[in-house]
Amino acid sequence: MTGNALLDLLIIAIPALFIRLWWTGSRARELAVGHARTACAHKQLQFLDQTAALAGIKLKRNSHGVYCLQRQYRFEFTDEGAFRDTAWLIMHGHTLAQLHFPYTRDTDGNRIYQH
Repeated sequence: MTGNALLDLLIIAIPALFIRLWWTGSRARELAVGHARTACAHKQLQFLDQTAALAGIKLKRNSHGVYCLQRQYRFEFTDEGAFRDTAWLIMHGHTLAQLHFPYTRDTDGNRIYQH
């Protein structure tokens, strides 16, 4: 193409890297939405907008010590239909690493906030 082997390799490798990042990111987001939907159903909450938004991404070691992309997603839910609350989850690659709701309910139905 250009006559320079290194430049030719970069011309092919860089777009391939971005396509791979997009492809794996799409799969991670699909899995995050599924985890959020399941967690909301388990807690008897309504999962709003049927989506999760990417809030951050960084390189991190997973539980096996291997570097992977850590993606944090935020999603909204409601328990009474009047207020929108935000929860988040963290994916290490395609594995759920952490899920956090801002509060739980006690037996009387009162919110107990978790820090």
